[in-house]
Amino acid sequence: MLVLARDAVIATFLGMLLELDDYEPTYPDQGERPEDALARLRPPLVVLLDGELESAGSDLFFARAARAHARVVLFGPPGDDNVAAAAARTRGLAYCAMPCSRESLAAALNGARRVPTSHGE
Repeated sequence: MLVLARDAVIATFLGMLLELDDYEPTYPDQGERPEDALARLRPPLVVLLDGELESAGSDLFFARAARAHARVVLFGPPGDDNVAAAAARTRGLAYCAMPCSRESLAAALNGARRVPTSHGE
């Protein structure tokens, strides 16, 4: 699982939740662009993507994720009226509102496995 977050504390928190369910979280290297991390860490099963990162609005990022056969789960603030939740709905992606619980993250990951990798593109 590739965890892409704007904040190291958020990434670590999500990584700890993933480890509880025997997933192996990976992270981009210092200063590495999300697209480069995706290419370097192939094949990731799922990409947990912070909805506030520029990549969350990038058609190019989602095309690269689809080519890598990676599923994308967006995460961001709670509520349906924020940019991240709207982006998830638009792209047909699973969404996990922060702070994610172990159960809500597991549900989002399970939802991601049912979504086609093309993300509607």
